[in-house]
Amino acid sequence: MTEDVFYKKISLKDDTDYFLYVGEIKAYYLNEFLREALRKIHGKKVDFIAIVPDVLERYPQGNLLVINPEASRLSRETGARVSCRLPGRTFASIVSHHPAVIELVETLAESQEKVWISMFHALAEMTLDRLPGVGILAPDSRVADRWNNKLYMYKTLQGHLPLPEFVLCGSRDELLEKTRRLWDTWRDGIFLSLEYSAAGIFSFIARDEAELLEKLGDWSPPYLISRFVPHTHDPTVLAVVANERDVYIGGIADQRMEQLNKFRGSTAPSVLPREIQETLKNLTRKVGRLMGASGYRGIFGCDYIVKENGEVLFVEVNARKQGTTMEMCCHLELSLDEDAPSLAELEYLALTQGAFPAGLKEMEDNPNGIHWGTYNFKVEEDVFVHADLPWPDHERNIFREVARNGTGATHIVVEHIGKDFLLKAGAFLGRVIAVADSREGVFEGLSEGETALAATIRRER
Repeated sequence: MTEDVFYKKISLKDDTDYFLYVGEIKAYYLNEFLREALRKIHGKKVDFIAIVPDVLERYPQGNLLVINPEASRLSRETGARVSCRLPGRTFASIVSHHPAVIELVETLAESQEKVWISMFHALAEMTLDRLPGVGILAPDSRVADRWNNKLYMYKTLQGHLPLPEFVLCGSRDELLEKTRRLWDTWRDGIFLSLEYSAAGIFSFIARDEAELLEKLGDWSPPYLISRFVPHTHDPTVLAVVANERDVYIGGIADQRMEQLNKFRGSTAPSVLPREIQETLKNLTRKVGRLMGASGYRGIFGCDYIVKENGEVLFVEVNARKQGTTMEMCCHLELSLDEDAPSLAELEYLALTQGAFPAGLKEMEDNPNGIHWGTYNFKVEEDVFVHADLPWPDHERNIFREVARNGTGATHIVVEHIGKDFLLKAGAFLGRVIAVADSREGVFEGLSEGETALAATIRRER
């Protein structure tokens, strides 16, 4: 192993086909759903090997390879164990050229017809498909890149969806010129985004020019500015598109936003009235069909805001899996017929066949009375993790427990770093997942989990 390989546990079986998952460990268990789908579709033994950048104290059972050169460099410099996030594009590029990965892929390709690379987020930097017998199991990266571009999505969706008032600015001078005309009319503030922004990164709200310039810093143009609209809800809709006609709605959740635009988790079922939820589904289907017509296939999400009067406005497309895709999968498998395809299966069929199975049903109600929520504990400054937390139960099990009993509440903390780590700013300390028979039970679990996570860190050694 090279020094940037933090963990390696791979044991291959002769009678099993393997696919690779490349991405953060937060989506690790989604691969169980894909594994089950591939076994059902192809009638053979299938398993997965995960390649992740997350430096943790311990890892799930199974085939796993952990690579993070930046954490290795920081550990050498500081003399401490360091955990840090790698940008997705950087990690995809590292994995694509890493000798240990290339050797693994070539070994698999010798014994199986196709080696799939499953991606949480389609990225052009993932180039392992240059090797013979390798394919990328994700939306076309060029199409996804267009739809993740804020300027492209707003220009494309204008006239098709209800959008907040917006202006595109190609330079700083143009930004200042146009905002000076808008402060008096957009009195609740101006929301600025760079071309690519997500979860509150590379976006902010300003209420005057001084605040705009302070927050803008050295960010380069172009910019999307839109009128900030006061609102009461931040719903998100998860969906799968198979072609220019067929769009499957996986579910609706209410996002938890901090400091107005920083995503920290979701809760479901949504508290929004049924008629507003139907509006959200219809708007998302419209977006999905436009995406499908442009060549997009696979899972995507749409974020919206809902004003106090019930008016819905579009916020953004996320042309990738969402952070709560796993929870949606767990909820769907307990709410639909036993043989209903999972979201992972639907995405695989969309990517490989461009079609869904006949008679496909969406979840219309909540037959088991399941409520769930997530919280992502992200640190805004470097911290020291001085205490550990118990290894949690499997997430699917806590959903099954509440569904089976019909009552109760439980929560788990997953992906906790472990003790004696320097955790760099922008990284996740861990995530909380709560499942209950009521919304109140979910929030109690999330609060307990957040408190437990906070108790494991301090600002100084």
